[in-house]
Amino acid sequence: MISSLLKDVIGLVPWRWRRVIRKVPLIAPLQRRLLEKYLEGREFVHTVDAGPAKGLRYPILLPEDKGIWSGTYELNLASRIADAVKPDDVCFDIGGWHGFFGGVMALAGARRVIVFEPLPANITRIRYMMDLNPQLPIELINAAVGEEDGTAAFCVMPDSSMGKLATSLFQQTRPISDIVHVPLVSLDGLLNSGAIEPCSVMKIDVEGSELFVLRSARNLLVTHRPKLFVEAHSKRLLSECRSFLSGVGYELDLLRPIQGDNSQQTEICHFVARAQPL
Repeated sequence: MISSLLKDVIGLVPWRWRRVIRKVPLIAPLQRRLLEKYLEGREFVHTVDAGPAKGLRYPILLPEDKGIWSGTYELNLASRIADAVKPDDVCFDIGGWHGFFGGVMALAGARRVIVFEPLPANITRIRYMMDLNPQLPIELINAAVGEEDGTAAFCVMPDSSMGKLATSLFQQTRPISDIVHVPLVSLDGLLNSGAIEPCSVMKIDVEGSELFVLRSARNLLVTHRPKLFVEAHSKRLLSECRSFLSGVGYELDLLRPIQGDNSQQTEICHFVARAQPL
């Protein structure tokens, strides 16, 4: 009874209050205790009722999915991506995690959304999300994206939903829990073979392999000029991505500036890249 009420109670909170309610004295700690006691660790299916993912049926596991449950997850980025999608667009979600951004793209009107994800645990979650939303035009390619076609060593992090290519320089000193071998595909290779269509919007979140993905899509970028939303995992990677994209006629705008000490090399930022007029 209480669990059912808590699952639905998020709908009683006005959407614009949901990002700040955790700061309200008395209410916030009470909310945390109730969620921990009755919902934490118990997966349930929820239909997102606000924000860019409104209408998406999604398997929620608290506390990691609290932002998705409330409709506030990565709100700035998700809103910008949804606004960029036009009817009949083809979109790529590279580094699909659990399929959330693929869902946002599909709900925004894309004709076809192709999600790329190599991590087996995430692939299972994405497929479940796709089964919950059969009306959405989402496809899954079980592979990492890199400069060449083949296979690659992939490091699974202690959080089993996170991983990276072994060649990624991101968080090199962080412990890993396993190494698996996954298919590796290049975007230009898939495009040349006819396996995929050119995209209009591409989101990239690949734990330090951003430059590999961009290099794998050089011809796609030069010829078809999609809009890019990228999570850069260090200042060095941001600089390298900026240099590469400038060379193929793109300009960058930061969505979330890098924070912290200038000596740190693991800060993360989001940027959008637009093709400049030819």
